[in-house]
Amino acid sequence: MALDLYKKTIEQKSNYKAKVEITSDIVNSKFYKDPLELLGERSFGKPRKVPVEEIGTPIQEFFRDGSVFITGGTGFMGKVLIEKLLRSIPHLKRIYLLVRPKKGKDVQERLESIFTDRLYLRLKTEVPHFMNKVTTVTGDVSLPGLGLSQTDRALLTQNVNIIFHGAATVRFDEKIQLAVAINVLGVRAMLQLAKEMQNLKAFVHVSTTFAHCPRKDVSESFYPTPFKYDNIINLVTTSDEERLKQLTPSLLDKWPNTYTFTKALAEDVIRVEGKGLPISVYRPAVSKYNQ
Repeated sequence: MALDLYKKTIEQKSNYKAKVEITSDIVNSKFYKDPLELLGERSFGKPRKVPVEEIGTPIQEFFRDGSVFITGGTGFMGKVLIEKLLRSIPHLKRIYLLVRPKKGKDVQERLESIFTDRLYLRLKTEVPHFMNKVTTVTGDVSLPGLGLSQTDRALLTQNVNIIFHGAATVRFDEKIQLAVAINVLGVRAMLQLAKEMQNLKAFVHVSTTFAHCPRKDVSESFYPTPFKYDNIINLVTTSDEERLKQLTPSLLDKWPNTYTFTKALAEDVIRVEGKGLPISVYRPAVSKYNQ
């Protein structure tokens, strides 16, 4: 019996050795592809051109070697978007962030303050060199032409493939002239920029679930507003502050505040002036930290 047990042990060791040798041959074979290398987790060198079925997700392939322009990147949803893109899309080429100087901080200081958030702890561990893919662009959506310099505008139009426009004033009691400048005219300026882009694949506009809150049912459609956005723009750009304060309640009609009202107008701008562009409108609800 002891002899049989000895033979069985020898046979098991032999089988294990054979399996190890076979595995080693596969790994060292020229046909073997390291899954982590394919996904870009081994290094951040030159991306390898691989078929989509080898890297898994169509989303990663969509963004492969692409450059993204993000407005509203300093806000709650913008920060989450930046983290997700940098951590989950290994071969993303670059993210351009529109940032305006604020409270005595220049755009570079504001960028550095963004990444001190605890949200980015995992990103810093898994993708330590992520900052190499982030570029700030000085601008302000409330200004004509987004406040971009000619150099930065050319940089964006020549390189950007995907736009996420999330910049907005979300204050419910914002003065209507500022709400229109940021939420409506800002969208128009973004559309004008998008039309100049040479290789645009997608334009995602972040609206809100409550843009059409006066309606009982809201589907994935555009809806008319009681006033044409051009008329509202002309009114707020030619009237003084006191007159606008008096007119605001009647302008809002059934909308509860200037935020939701101007977001509805912004969607109408997209409906009319965004024709021919690859645009989608995203209407998020109330955001929670654990969603």
